[in-house]
Amino acid sequence: MLRHLMVVLLLGGLATAREGDYKVEPVAALTAAGVSEAVRGALEPKGLRVAGADGKPVCEVWFRKEIPTTPAEVAGANYAQLGEGAFVGMIHFPAGGGDFRGQPIKAGYYTLRYGLILQDGNHLGVSPARDFFLLGPAAEDKDPSARLKPEELIKLSRTASGTSHPSVWSLVQAGGEGLPKVVKNEEGHIILETKLKTAGGELPVGLVVVGKTEG
Repeated sequence: MLRHLMVVLLLGGLATAREGDYKVEPVAALTAAGVSEAVRGALEPKGLRVAGADGKPVCEVWFRKEIPTTPAEVAGANYAQLGEGAFVGMIHFPAGGGDFRGQPIKAGYYTLRYGLILQDGNHLGVSPARDFFLLGPAAEDKDPSARLKPEELIKLSRTASGTSHPSVWSLVQAGGEGLPKVVKNEEGHIILETKLKTAGGELPVGLVVVGKTEG
């Protein structure tokens, strides 16, 4: 009986990780026909789903099997080694969502590419770090091996947001234990903490999936 209970507790701990009313759980491989075969083939065979208190999914994320890295140090950035414009994964919003600027995003599948927030007067106070993932419509971003130039990435992401500003999703530093998990920070942002598989090893990151900047 004790052995059975221990197995149940172990499986339960692997299945979900919670923060308040949010939880993260595993999902199967991405098979959506609207995502290019090349992109689907570049992704890990399992993804992560963040669900709310009502059990409905907020988003589903599949990360790249291995993200190339490049030695880089950028002032104000924590993940510059990912390389600006690099493909890092896919995200699905079953019922739409809102980015870090509060811009709405329509339901659907989007690529995630690493980007750096501009250092100018229009972006002061937006985020403590410059690291972001920018969304691109799956139908328009089909080559995971391509590394987009900053201007190309911004143009693509504006298509996702439908505005003059790209759809930006803030990255924050994450702890290395108990990942993946969902946490809530002092601003009330819901953050998916997980590990990316990179050419340089596992890289803990935190992705804000619910919440927007007040800056």
